[in-house]
Amino acid sequence: MSTRSRSAGFTLVELLVAVAVLGILATLAGLAVFHGTSRVRVSNAAFEVGALYTAAQMRATSMGVPHYVVFHDDGSEFGVFLLERADSLGTFNWASDDVANPATVGGVQHEHLRLSHESGLGFLDLGAPRPDFHALPAPFTAIPLTPSGSGRLLGGCTFCSEGTGGARGVIRFSPDGTVQVMTGGAEAGGVIAFAPDSRTSGPPRWVVIAAPAGAIRVF
Repeated sequence: MSTRSRSAGFTLVELLVAVAVLGILATLAGLAVFHGTSRVRVSNAAFEVGALYTAAQMRATSMGVPHYVVFHDDGSEFGVFLLERADSLGTFNWASDDVANPATVGGVQHEHLRLSHESGLGFLDLGAPRPDFHALPAPFTAIPLTPSGSGRLLGGCTFCSEGTGGARGVIRFSPDGTVQVMTGGAEAGGVIAFAPDSRTSGPPRWVVIAAPAGAIRVF
């Protein structure tokens, strides 16, 4: 008695299972790429800010003109730029005046990192409990890890303040090599902390500077 051989090919159920598996794999791969990209952007932002600190320090001492690293956040965009500004231009109220307007501040604006253009990048909420990071090591132990406000830049910055045009944080690099925090009353120095804005898992990055010594480190 002859038997009928099964025809080659896939059944509808097998095809549906294969499509479902491929869909799951594609979703997992997309999540891995997204989270991985966010972590890279967080690290890149921290090291770029650290490099900006170093550039400001070197330019101030070599040129004999104060340089400032200025963080700004108007609620929709945030970034940081390097400002060369001689004291002869007069005093400027960094805590209240519009620091994002070069015409108002005076001086020469150099490198400008528009951090809000990097999707997936945000600020760490320094007010939230973090059991994995209790205090900064020496020589940064005197810097309090207290956010200057709530949300975005103010939540991830210990020396920022609210003023005309939004939140800002300003650090001065003097020709004699010393550093002074111009906003927030943080005499010992300041911390800016980056993290994925999606609030997903992933290590944050801290950019720390001690005043007046000017020691810089990225954690």
